[in-house]
Amino acid sequence: MRIFGVVTLVIALTLFAAAPIMGQDEPDLDSQAAALLEAMTVPERIGQLFLVTFEGDRAAANSPIADLILNYHVGGVALYSGNDNLTGYGLPSGTPQQVFDLTGNLQRLALLGISNEPLVENTDQPVPSDIATEARNVPMPLIIATQSDGDRMPVQNFLAGYTTIPNNLALGATWNPGYSQRVGEVVGTELAATGVNMLLGPSLDVLEQPNPLSAGDLGTRSFGGDPYWVSLMGRAYIQGVHTGSNNRVAVVASSFPGMGSSDRPVDLEVPTVRRSLDQLKQIELAPFIAVTRDSIGAPASTDALLATHIRYQGLQGNIRATTAPLSLDPQALNSLMALPEFTPWRESGGIVVSDSLGVRSVQRFYDETEQEFPHRQVAKDALLAGNDLLNVADFAGGSADYAAILANVKDTILWFQERYATEPAFQQRVDEAVLRIIKLKLRLYGGDFSAENVIGEIPATEAPFQPVNSAAFFDIAQSAITLLAPSREELSSRLVRAPASSDTIVIFTDVQQVSPCSACEVAPVLSQTALQERILALYGPVGSGQVQPDSITSFSFAELNEFLDAGTTPIPFPTTESTPAVEGQDEPSDDATPGATPTLPADYRIQEALRDADWIVFGLLNDNNSATTDSDALGRFLAERSDLASGSQVVVFAFDAPYLLDSTEISKLTAYYGVYSKLGAFVDAAVRALFLESPLGGASPVSIPGIQYDLFTQLQPFPDQVIELFFVIGEEIEAPSRQEPLVSEIGDTLRLQTGTVVDRNGRPVPDGTLVRFILRNRVQGTVTILGDRPTTGGVAQLDYILEASMGSGQFRITAESGEATVSQEVDIVIEEDAQLAIIIPTSAPTELPEPSPTPTETPPPTATQQPPLPTVTPASSPADDGSGRVLGLSEVRSLLGVMTGLLTIGVVAMVADRRLRTPTLTQRIGRLLWGITGGLLVYNYYALGMPGSDFFRTFGSVAGLVLVTAGGFAGLLLYRPLSRS
Repeated sequence: MRIFGVVTLVIALTLFAAAPIMGQDEPDLDSQAAALLEAMTVPERIGQLFLVTFEGDRAAANSPIADLILNYHVGGVALYSGNDNLTGYGLPSGTPQQVFDLTGNLQRLALLGISNEPLVENTDQPVPSDIATEARNVPMPLIIATQSDGDRMPVQNFLAGYTTIPNNLALGATWNPGYSQRVGEVVGTELAATGVNMLLGPSLDVLEQPNPLSAGDLGTRSFGGDPYWVSLMGRAYIQGVHTGSNNRVAVVASSFPGMGSSDRPVDLEVPTVRRSLDQLKQIELAPFIAVTRDSIGAPASTDALLATHIRYQGLQGNIRATTAPLSLDPQALNSLMALPEFTPWRESGGIVVSDSLGVRSVQRFYDETEQEFPHRQVAKDALLAGNDLLNVADFAGGSADYAAILANVKDTILWFQERYATEPAFQQRVDEAVLRIIKLKLRLYGGDFSAENVIGEIPATEAPFQPVNSAAFFDIAQSAITLLAPSREELSSRLVRAPASSDTIVIFTDVQQVSPCSACEVAPVLSQTALQERILALYGPVGSGQVQPDSITSFSFAELNEFLDAGTTPIPFPTTESTPAVEGQDEPSDDATPGATPTLPADYRIQEALRDADWIVFGLLNDNNSATTDSDALGRFLAERSDLASGSQVVVFAFDAPYLLDSTEISKLTAYYGVYSKLGAFVDAAVRALFLESPLGGASPVSIPGIQYDLFTQLQPFPDQVIELFFVIGEEIEAPSRQEPLVSEIGDTLRLQTGTVVDRNGRPVPDGTLVRFILRNRVQGTVTILGDRPTTGGVAQLDYILEASMGSGQFRITAESGEATVSQEVDIVIEEDAQLAIIIPTSAPTELPEPSPTPTETPPPTATQQPPLPTVTPASSPADDGSGRVLGLSEVRSLLGVMTGLLTIGVVAMVADRRLRTPTLTQRIGRLLWGITGGLLVYNYYALGMPGSDFFRTFGSVAGLVLVTAGGFAGLLLYRPLSRS
């Protein structure tokens, strides 16, 4: 057996030496992966299916995680701060170096069977022997995964020392995919530099209906509430991760097929969502379709999907039928993967990763009493459902006992090995999944699984990377911050000036503590003095000198709650000489009461500060329904003691989700801003907004019931815009001027293209928004709908064939979309010889006033807020008043015919007067006018297309001469002079 192992090892190493680099043809990758699979033993194949967790920040050769790698051949490891994997050795900025050391030792165990960590003492784990030659027939690098959700609350994976990035909702509020890509690049660069090769994210869940009262609310984890924009931001983020990591970090888009409609946390209880497949495609599935529409390896294509534990009612057509949790339901998950939208991605190597299989919700699904956790059955069902990589985190039904988790993982792996040997169908499913995992690893490392390539070398004197300063995200913060209430116009009347040096500012901050590990020091997500420090830095003595340090006082929400608990009775000045020091109070406060000291109780100091406050500012976070936080302090203050703010300007900054306050609470505020993130750059942006120096360029990417802000309505076409129209001629986009008509012929195809149709926030409408093109016959007054075309990037196109059945005449094409019913106009003049002159008589739209995010008003878009678009603005021309029309050749001929006919009538009238010897000048003029009137009446009857006039159109341009002459003769014959009295 040892000889066989050595032989297969030699074969595998030979394959590595001939391995193709990333970017070569897919068949080479397929054949290489197939050869590696063939060389693997059954335990090695089974082990590749498991993504395991462990405790601690080191990986010694005799540690439990080493046992899983060496003896059970697990394929991947997930790192979480909750498992003390991300400690930084207790140093504030040491996490990157610690993670680099940890991932390096994990990969050494997988590839070489060794670790640079010293052996663990006082452990029952035996010291391995002769590992390097017996560990594996096919050394295979590990998948090392983690999460990185920015500063969203609650913080679940605190990566101290890494760049703190904005959360997804903050990116969504910018409506700029470029910012999302930039943040993705930072994440990809830093994860790859520290040896992490899989990102469990980003979330592509659509937050369609925010619910702050639900513990399952997505909050800032989502990019927003519109599937189109979530798709754009998600694709950009994924492309950024791939670019920043040089394609060495795989992306796992979560949570497939979308949990935005769930009403509870998926880890506590399996939610049930009532959706048909068509509804899922329109909302929840749309972002996942967007990131899988390209084959694996494309920059914006996700490498994997994270299948979550959600049940769907009506998914398969029967509204009464409910699936099992989708991650465990073979029929439901495989039916989704078989959709034409996902099939090419799946066939090109796309992987499905299960959500954590050990959470309480999975246990409750199998056993409502929660007495047992059928770990074998759970893992088997997940594999057969279509998951390739089984995430066995917490694999004991929510139990925190790692020994039980470890035992269940080992038992499941051994049981899988037995089933592989006896069940051909199970064997086939395992091999299919393992082949996908091998191909993923080959793509990540270019087919080179050598330790030098996988681990890399960083000198001990250098850090793995230099984190990006938060100030680098200031432009993102400026683009995201949103005035939620009131409108801009009303705000300008409420806040006529910024805080001045004579003003007193009282700040209340929702201070919530986090820690990267059980032994690490806690740190506030947003410190109690964060706003105060930035106000003084920007506008204090060091800055503009607009604010004095002794005019600002900062308190926490916990202290505000303490004050509210005291009731409405005035709090007397403490008489005790020594009172407890106030935790978190960095500097003495200058209170109005003489003799006040920093040891005065918080409730008394708040009372005195509010007495003379000109400005009361709140920094709000989301408590996520946690009973351990004081986030309810703002709501309590507005409900119980709003009388204390009657003479003050009350400003709230939502540093988390923007929909936490209701309409009554918002009505009591002077201003309410959405900031979305707690980063220093976002705190700076909030302070600048307070001092009226922010462009307030953001708009909420989710609905906000408290201000009647409905996202679906906001993304509809802005009613007051003028939709531009262009001709597309070959590769050129043209807007012919009124003086230079476009000449065409019957049978030609006229391609019309709109300019960018914008929504009520001033940005391009979502793809698929319909634009209707309309043809009007200007002579007959008939209206024909040419077609409804969907937008792409805000632009719609129509190909229209100029048909002979139109006949000669004057036609006008316009466009409309939703309530935007005004557009530029394309006029078509068809002459008798089937030649066409096409002109645009209307002027380009005038610049619209800047938008307001307040939904109760109509916010027009501004040109400065629109991203650059590949359209050409037509030259301005005078408005169409009916007097400046370009005449075609046939129209000139018709005019000459009319003039000739009128001249003929005049000559005939003169001859008739001579022959009849008309006695008076009045009678002679009367005869002439009757003749001219008769000729014009007959011609107008023809020109207006009245019944019977079509016969004369066959005469062409001589029709005018014939009809005017005939009508003129009739007028001359009907003339009767008045008799003299």
